[in-house]
Amino acid sequence: MITFLKRIKAIFLRKGRPGGYREIMFIAYPLIIMSAGHTVMQFFDRKFLAANSTVDVAAALPAGILSFSMFCFFMVSANFTSALVAQAWGAKKSDDCVKCCWNGFYFGLGAAILITFVLPPLGEYFIMKANHSPELTVREVEYFNILMPGGAFICMAAPSFSFFSGRGLMLRIGIVNTATCALNILLNWIFIFGHWGSPAMGIFGAGLGTSISSMVAFLCALTMFMMEKQDLFKTRRIRLPDKKLLGTLISRGTPSGFQCLCDVGSFTVVTFLIGHLGQVPMAATTIALSVNALSFLPLLGTSEATSIVVGQYIGSEQLDISEAAAKRAWKLATCYMVICSSCYIFLPDLLIGWFSPDSTSKSFREVLEVGRFLLLCAAIFNFFDATKFIFMGALRGAGDTRAMMLISISCAWLLLAPGVWLLLQVFNADIKTIWIYITAFIAFESVVIYLRFRTGAWRKLRLIEKET
Repeated sequence: MITFLKRIKAIFLRKGRPGGYREIMFIAYPLIIMSAGHTVMQFFDRKFLAANSTVDVAAALPAGILSFSMFCFFMVSANFTSALVAQAWGAKKSDDCVKCCWNGFYFGLGAAILITFVLPPLGEYFIMKANHSPELTVREVEYFNILMPGGAFICMAAPSFSFFSGRGLMLRIGIVNTATCALNILLNWIFIFGHWGSPAMGIFGAGLGTSISSMVAFLCALTMFMMEKQDLFKTRRIRLPDKKLLGTLISRGTPSGFQCLCDVGSFTVVTFLIGHLGQVPMAATTIALSVNALSFLPLLGTSEATSIVVGQYIGSEQLDISEAAAKRAWKLATCYMVICSSCYIFLPDLLIGWFSPDSTSKSFREVLEVGRFLLLCAAIFNFFDATKFIFMGALRGAGDTRAMMLISISCAWLLLAPGVWLLLQVFNADIKTIWIYITAFIAFESVVIYLRFRTGAWRKLRLIEKET
């Protein structure tokens, strides 16, 4: 054990190793802190809603994930700006860093208009067609509509944040996002329960607090970008659209966005299908996923850090270091998942009990019984998620987004959504069987993504052209 601890210490104290654990963690830790802030925010949102009403917490998952599916394509596409900035920074092209961000902002602004004025009626149509109970449907529509403006602000903020994340300057991003998450928790507490003179707005108040916090995050990100030292980065002068960079963002970023849309869209279908099983399976699924966010969201931070490190070393033509960095990031993520999954296995009642409005109620005892099994499934598929998202981040940093898009479309719409539909409609499966199938699906998809990384096709791709 002592030898093992010494080896771990040596790994993290080793200096000057390009693409090493220290470099990955230096970029990842603010992202992990930021993701932890989002995790805490979502946890308290669900806890407040569960305390307010079982129907509210049951409606939060399908409406929330439908809202996210409506803007995730634009958000991920705009956030691909970070990969462009990373390669431009690795190639030592500071003006291109600024150009990438402005063109990303123009893309995000157009997306915000669509998200605010065009997509909400489509989302309401999907909710109405889900045939949930009238009480659940009303809450879902209410929550969905108030969340959509927040999605617009997220898309506009992504390019400004990418200006810093692409260069590995993560701390200020972590501070802004953590502060706005804290603001979200406070606003939700005020709006849901009616504190400090506010009327009690229930699930509508939860969505309102989230949208206001997203607006504050956008204003902070844009202000930081515009206030950069102009002798280093001409953020207030280089503002004209660049057809080549905008074209690269669209051609390489939109496949990444479409991949996310396929993933989230298929999972949206799954959650609405689970809604047909009743409020107890839906509430147990919502709580299990909220608990799992404790591990999942920080994993996304590590994935983003992997994308940045890989992109920077590709920009400087050090491909072997890029590959080694991706593998080291995977080892870090796997170690983290061991800790989280152990908590799911040994402390399920404690974790689920945090969401209990009344632990003696019969309905919550049923939720607790189902939730124990769902957390066991989460403990298993977390290891496969580590593989999936780390190597997906590496491929994204290299610009291999089209292959990722094809893999996601095939897996999500040929396996996940149809499989769950068949299990429910043909075989009358229960919630436990559905989660076993989801676990097997995640394992399969992670293997496919890893094999794509192993092919090495990403080594031939470049987002920023070399100077001749």
